[in-house]
Amino acid sequence: MSCDEEDAIQSTVPKLVEKLSSPSVRTREAALVALAALPVKRVIEPVANLLLEETSPEVRVTCLDLLERLGASASLSDVRVDGWFDQLASRINHFDQICDTMGARLLAYAITLGVQIRSITTDPRVRANTTIEFTIGDDRIQTLPLVEFRIRVVQAILQMQRTPITPTLPLTPEQGAAIIGGKYLLLAPLFEISLEQVVLATLDEVPTRAIVGYLSKDGFNFVTLSKFDELIKGKVRKDLATMGEEPFKIDLSAVDRARLAFEVEDYEKIIAALESWPGLLSILLQTPVIHELDDAQRAKLGEGLDLLGIAFEKKNRDEWSEELFKLGIQFARESHIAGRLFEHLGALLSKKERFSEAIGILRRAMALGQSEATLLAPLGWAYLKTGKLIPAAALLERAAASGICSQHVETGLSEIRDQLARAGLSWTVPQLQMTPKGN
Repeated sequence: MSCDEEDAIQSTVPKLVEKLSSPSVRTREAALVALAALPVKRVIEPVANLLLEETSPEVRVTCLDLLERLGASASLSDVRVDGWFDQLASRINHFDQICDTMGARLLAYAITLGVQIRSITTDPRVRANTTIEFTIGDDRIQTLPLVEFRIRVVQAILQMQRTPITPTLPLTPEQGAAIIGGKYLLLAPLFEISLEQVVLATLDEVPTRAIVGYLSKDGFNFVTLSKFDELIKGKVRKDLATMGEEPFKIDLSAVDRARLAFEVEDYEKIIAALESWPGLLSILLQTPVIHELDDAQRAKLGEGLDLLGIAFEKKNRDEWSEELFKLGIQFARESHIAGRLFEHLGALLSKKERFSEAIGILRRAMALGQSEATLLAPLGWAYLKTGKLIPAAALLERAAASGICSQHVETGLSEIRDQLARAGLSWTVPQLQMTPKGN
């Protein structure tokens, strides 16, 4: 195709697409025929965009007709799975009892994720004490309280990521189903969403931009695939709040038990008391419930995560400790507990020799009122290890003058003197005056 022909097409396509939204049937039909004769790649995107923007049923039908002629649209009527969950009732033993115990929607979510429920142990007096025994894609049996099982299942759905695919023309229903994704095909009917159509909006992009047409109680809608994902996850997130008992009922007294265990260095007991918190609190951050917490509750949650982080660090699980300290900071905000979390996070980063990161974290701990007695030495050491001798010397000397006993103080000051000596400088304490040797 010559450059002149390319330019002609580029100027023609927008005008013809505009005519697709004409109130005249004859004008729309003429534009449809003309666009169908042009290169597919030039036509698909503007027509797909018009499909998203238009609310007129006539215009939508014209756009879909054209996209089907171009091979860029596929019906999902033969691959959607409306009513799949109800159909399981006759295949699963004690289906109604299971639904009554754990909730029908939660069971549907678990099946969608490929979770194999092996057994359910109920406590008739306290429903929250019900436990679920299950496996996920392997033979490893896991057991969780119902509340935590619910949180983990919902969290897994909210964190689902798509695997990009590259469809070809003409688009088939099977390719359309692959674009939607198997899990989303199962989730949509749970919210009375009937999937009708998939439309390719581009051909050359990776991942391919697609449009989903669906029917719900609000009528027929077209949205981008990313908006469709947000729609489903939003309903899952909202659904969490109506699932049985309060999903975020956390026993704050566990912090008191963990604190007592910390005093006697019983780190296993700390972990036993608080190990269910990270999953619960991570998803709590994504819900409106987070805004209902008062400062005292936030501080208590932050303290629990701090104690759990320390316990895991003692078990040499530093990566997990780092995540716990960071999670705790999000809850504790500006409280004294936040200062403690920043201090412990900074110390951990220094231990992992991430000194540049540690400096900002330790300074934040100091700004939040943490004792200089515990911060001067590690902060001075971090400055030294990043080559900043002046602040390192000032901080380490203040630590020494305050009587702080730390290997970092003695070793750090000695290293500073050695570096200054190699540079031909002497160091006068405490004024930290540096003068060339021999003057």
